[in-house]
Amino acid sequence: MGKCLRYITANTDTEEQSFPVPKAFNIHVEELNLDVLLQKVDHLRMSESGKSESFELLCDHKEKFRDEIEFMWRFARAYGDMYELSTDTQEKKHYANIGKTLSERAINRAPMNGHCHLWYAVLCGYVSEFEGLQNKINYGHLFKEHLDIAIKLLPEEPFLYYLKGRYCYTVSKLSWIEKKMAATLFGKVPSSTVEEALHSFLKAEELCPGYSIPNYMYLAKCYTDLEENQNALKFCNLALLLPTVTKEDKEAQKEMQKVMTSLKR
Repeated sequence: MGKCLRYITANTDTEEQSFPVPKAFNIHVEELNLDVLLQKVDHLRMSESGKSESFELLCDHKEKFRDEIEFMWRFARAYGDMYELSTDTQEKKHYANIGKTLSERAINRAPMNGHCHLWYAVLCGYVSEFEGLQNKINYGHLFKEHLDIAIKLLPEEPFLYYLKGRYCYTVSKLSWIEKKMAATLFGKVPSSTVEEALHSFLKAEELCPGYSIPNYMYLAKCYTDLEENQNALKFCNLALLLPTVTKEDKEAQKEMQKVMTSLKR
């Protein structure tokens, strides 16, 4: 998981209709005060197995704390966690949409809170997975806008630079038709380079050495694209030293093996 605490990733009245929230094994729900609840939630989600329990805890306290900003962005974040954990497409869509609504409400209430912007950006990204190209581009624009605001408000948060690196890397690979469509929507062509992506991934690593396997994987990909193979191999080898904790870590390890195979040809 890397040495630093990392973020792995508005409520509607209809949320329990489609997918009931799993109830805790004990019938009596422990009533926690806000500070204790937030500490417990943050601690639980440091492990993949604790994320569902963290989500349940927030659901149990939503009536009491739904208007508290520190609760609101964490609740949005928890819906993002459930999106990541779920393997069912409809369920993923459900979690992404509710999380986006929650985070939108949070940024309206606290426009100077960087975490609200961070999770709104992330959840826009998740919602975009279920959209056509035009809406994907629209959500991509919102993602970048709120990511930039979050970076200004939380300049020491490595997760933000990892996300910015991913955005820059994706944009650098867009096809001509995708760029043309974005220009039609926003009057300008989104542009970024592998070098810009590399700069952001290096910033995440600088702020938190050994930040994550996915960050190393993207560093290796950037250096491979730039034909700096020694640097690419260096980050592949560093990734092998980190424990594989999350689903994203496992996927990054597989991608890393492909990069290493291509470098050894």
